[in-house]
Amino acid sequence: MMAGSIRKAVLHLDPLKSVVKTELVREDGTHEVKHIPGGALANEFKTHIRMAPVRSGLLPPGVASLTAYPDGWDVTLQNVTDRCTVWYHKTVYPDFPLPRLLLRCRMKGGMLNGFQMAVCDAGSLSPETKLYRFPFPNVNGFSLCVGTNQFTGYDTLWKLRGLMHRVLSLPFGDDYYKPDCTRLGLSARELFEHLKDKDPAYYYSDVLIPNGKTLTDFIRGGV
Repeated sequence: MMAGSIRKAVLHLDPLKSVVKTELVREDGTHEVKHIPGGALANEFKTHIRMAPVRSGLLPPGVASLTAYPDGWDVTLQNVTDRCTVWYHKTVYPDFPLPRLLLRCRMKGGMLNGFQMAVCDAGSLSPETKLYRFPFPNVNGFSLCVGTNQFTGYDTLWKLRGLMHRVLSLPFGDDYYKPDCTRLGLSARELFEHLKDKDPAYYYSDVLIPNGKTLTDFIRGGV
């Protein structure tokens, strides 16, 4: 090792002082001491740990929130239509009315998992938008059961455009359903029959029960 090269670098931090003492100990035994303003040192650290910006590109319709991680994305979607064909066991309900639905999942390596679903208030979305108890089967808290279905090939955000429709096309069973999840107190079969010819606004006037959560809670994965 070259004479005079650095053997050790030491930072002396004093919470009562606005400067940081830096000490370089060289191989030849000499010490070099400097006093640097704490803010200048912090800015120097930031320039060396700055990450490249993450750009989502053009977002698909219905994307309510997007969180980027080094290995994937957390995405929250909202339904862009208030009617859809749904199945309960083997019964099809075409043009079935829907409240405002939210769908959250993790996209990693082209595969989607960790599905969650919620019902939120109508109107413009905000962090404080109110959520309701989920009125249909297949959801426990926020956790959505998708059975053994594999959701692969989602290597871009734009491929999420049809995800909400695909999830809603999975047949509802009776998993997790409780009659007290709505103000109507009906069985699952009775609920689908009762709602099939209603207007979507009927959910908010006669069906839904607030659960005390907000859109922020859902995006953060809270139950």
